[in-house]
Amino acid sequence: MANHPSLTIYDAAITEYIRTDFDLIALDRECNFTEGPVWNKEGFYLYSDIPENVIYKLNPGHNKEVYLQPSGCTHTDYEYLAEQIGSNGLAYDPAGGLLICQHGNHAVAKYNGQELVPFITGYGGKPFNSPNDLVATENNKIFFSDPPYGLKNQTLIPDKFQARSGIYCWYDAEVLLITDRYQYPNGVCLSPDGKRLYTCSSKSFEAVVLEYDVETLEMNRELCRENSDGIKCDRYGNLYLAAKEGIVILNSEGKRLALIQLETQPANLCWGGTSGTDLFITARKNIFFIPDLQKPM
Repeated sequence: MANHPSLTIYDAAITEYIRTDFDLIALDRECNFTEGPVWNKEGFYLYSDIPENVIYKLNPGHNKEVYLQPSGCTHTDYEYLAEQIGSNGLAYDPAGGLLICQHGNHAVAKYNGQELVPFITGYGGKPFNSPNDLVATENNKIFFSDPPYGLKNQTLIPDKFQARSGIYCWYDAEVLLITDRYQYPNGVCLSPDGKRLYTCSSKSFEAVVLEYDVETLEMNRELCRENSDGIKCDRYGNLYLAAKEGIVILNSEGKRLALIQLETQPANLCWGGTSGTDLFITARKNIFFIPDLQKPM
């Protein structure tokens, strides 16, 4: 069968990892600004609509439903906030707790299905700016980015919040600043073996994907000069960047393999489905879905 028309191939090696005759399905076209998708093993996806301050639940083939509202801002003092007051990145910890990046609350919260509680609330005696994306390791290290996107004019307010944008690691109730190299840190993800952390920014003036050692928290290398909002690895170690062009696929050395273009700019993505081979994409007002994109190992 023919390649999907949205697919541009830069390197034929991509055919080892994905089906090129995939289906690209729009699951929802009535969102505001979607972000932070995550797969729940019970058979559904969760994702944030940031300005709406809500987390939705969606099982492909069914209608979305409200899962948690309010999700990222539980107060009414908007003096220091941009319009994106709600939740952003979502991830599950090893115990199954839902971790939530909260713009309006300037924190990372945890939700157990019944109660939303503050979890990682500040650094150096001040609240965070607007936690953006996060990922948890199997031994319960939590990595998250903290740009000023949720603050008024998307600008730091050091008198009230952090004086710099950072990428942090939480472990055993301690918060460590890994780097403040980015002015607008964005996506974070882990390699399949959990040993490497990848970080990025969507701003063109800081186009670099960095790789860190999860154990030592030291930077391994600059992987490539690319921009990305959300970022994810596949089971082969390839990286999928939610970029302005679409979904840019890189190999583990940072070489471009392919591009999947979309109607609207993607913000984030995640793998899901019972086999973990389906790609779920949040793209502003749209939700896109590619079933069985990943080839089995």
